[in-house]
Amino acid sequence: MSRRTHPAAADGGGASAAEAAAADAGGELEVLFPDVEVEVRDPDGGGAVALTVREFRFREGLEAQVAARPLVEALAAAAEGADEGGPDAGAIEAAMAAHAGLWLDLVARACGREAAWLARLGDSSALALSNAMWSANGSFFVRRVAAVAAAARRRPSRSRGSSTRSSAPATDAATTRSPAA
Repeated sequence: MSRRTHPAAADGGGASAAEAAAADAGGELEVLFPDVEVEVRDPDGGGAVALTVREFRFREGLEAQVAARPLVEALAAAAEGADEGGPDAGAIEAAMAAHAGLWLDLVARACGREAAWLARLGDSSALALSNAMWSANGSFFVRRVAAVAAAARRRPSRSRGSSTRSSAPATDAATTRSPAA
């Protein structure tokens, strides 16, 4: 289970104007800092552990974008092969699996836990944590994947089938003589 966190909570309709303004401010904070709380099962003890997955802050984002580059490129490649219905879920899963250690490091950075501890989470806890990571930092990845995909579209193709070769210069038949002439 995951939920967005913010300091203001709605009270079911009986809110005063000040409480409504605080709730609005809370919504604005959610946009500014879309941190997500998620509950996972401790892989060592089995008890519930509450984690907060934080949106990367400025410095974290600068550091994370360098670290995330191989994953971003793999996601962009998966998106490149997508049809109009969007990228194939299998291609996205394959890109994520190919960079599992990197994903764990990025999630660890976002929630303040060691990657080794995260790696031992059960499947349902790991899925809930990954979903929280996408909720908190999805725009971080989407912006970078879009930039890589756009750059790839602007780059000239390097495949042999798409390159055009110029033909040899045309020669004037009248000026060409054979050695026997």
